[in-house]
Amino acid sequence: MPSAPAPALQALHLALDALPPPAARQGAALGNWRWTVRQRLAAVRELLISGLPPVVIESPDSVEGDRVVLLRQRNTLLERLHALDPQILQSPHPDVVRRDLMRLLIDVDGYARRLESVRRPTPTGT
Repeated sequence: MPSAPAPALQALHLALDALPPPAARQGAALGNWRWTVRQRLAAVRELLISGLPPVVIESPDSVEGDRVVLLRQRNTLLERLHALDPQILQSPHPDVVRRDLMRLLIDVDGYARRLESVRRPTPTGT
């Protein structure tokens, strides 16, 4: 996964950072933040579902094991994303939602890096 996930992850990160200060978390400002975050999260969901092609592992060692681990990690990330989605619009505590989404974002980035390292051919020879 070269640079494909970077724009979706970066867009979600920027949206999360735009949480209005506590004094301005009423009405349209908070509502706009919630909808923007939800839209950016949809792009990350799409990335996890279809933006990452099936795993093709170059190394013959533990091919199926690596594939199973990556699929489990992806499914766990999707389950977390699904659980957080309604909270974006409904939670009375946007700070908590932001914190949980930042953790998810970090984990999705880690997953993308692991996927890339598994897909990257290992150098042969010296």
